[in-house]
Amino acid sequence: MRALEFQAIGKLAEVRLPVPEPKPDEALVRTGAATICTSDLNDLAYNPFGIVLPRVLGHEGAGVVAAVGKEVGELRPGDRVAAHPVIPCRVCDNCRRGLGHLCSNLGHLGLDRNGTYAEFFCVRQDRLRRVPAGTELACAALLEPVAVCLEAIERSRLQPGETLAIVGDGPFGVLIARLALLRQAGRTILVGRHDFRLGQVPGAIRINAARTPDLVKAVREANQGAGVDAAIMAVGNQQALDLCLASLRTRGRAVVFSGVGGAVNVNLFRLHTQELEILGACNDQDLIDGALNQLADPKLGLCSLVTHRLPFDQWKQAFDLARNGKDRALKIALLFDHSS
Repeated sequence: MRALEFQAIGKLAEVRLPVPEPKPDEALVRTGAATICTSDLNDLAYNPFGIVLPRVLGHEGAGVVAAVGKEVGELRPGDRVAAHPVIPCRVCDNCRRGLGHLCSNLGHLGLDRNGTYAEFFCVRQDRLRRVPAGTELACAALLEPVAVCLEAIERSRLQPGETLAIVGDGPFGVLIARLALLRQAGRTILVGRHDFRLGQVPGAIRINAARTPDLVKAVREANQGAGVDAAIMAVGNQQALDLCLASLRTRGRAVVFSGVGGAVNVNLFRLHTQELEILGACNDQDLIDGALNQLADPKLGLCSLVTHRLPFDQWKQAFDLARNGKDRALKIALLFDHSS
């Protein structure tokens, strides 16, 4: 089978590999579509998770079941499925506490096992969901992105009528803003640097940071002079964290969705005197089915987040677009043609 293999920092290569054999509790999926994640780009540039190379990258994917292991009971060859890449061990302390998404022995497609940038991939049966009729596979590949964005909103404890600020207009920031609008937030404020991406959330108050000298003032003015109830950091840098915290009202909640490598500075005096909260959001706590329902609802239009669909043969152009096309692209899907 054809696959994209991460071989060294900055080096992604097309290779030929044997089709994998599913374990007894796994399904073999013939990939129909795989979407490119920002974390894939970071892996290629920095390998922050210390992936042992070579490794087939990719963790957002959907396709058709080609074969199943002997212990698989629910799925059958021919089923259209979407994959969730996070694979908890189900036996560690965190798993026993119901926190499988924070498993101490976490498995993950594209990190410790081969991922979805291949014509076939294997994954444990409980991490697959059947794709409803009428939902295209390029859209279904967004299962995990939608789930983790729902987790960010859950962690913010956003209530109807409360105001939410999202800092970062990448695919996840846009998706969080779209989902937040469904919660009937009082105001949803999206801060970013690209008019194209900001324009993907017409229901939000949009602030272009590239043209706004005082972002804290702009966020508060967008909320009639008051601080926001919650802020979600959807880009990983010190400036985004500073803006999230400075934009909060008393007892506001800041959610760190995008991680920052290394130490950061936090004004603990203000956190103390204003009783602010800083919360992490990593993976998702059993939100797969809710995410699938959101994707399958045509009224929500989440499939429009996939702005480009390119055949697998054009993977180099697809990655270049994901890396450099912030003024015209959001999510890019690689489509697999199995006729050849």
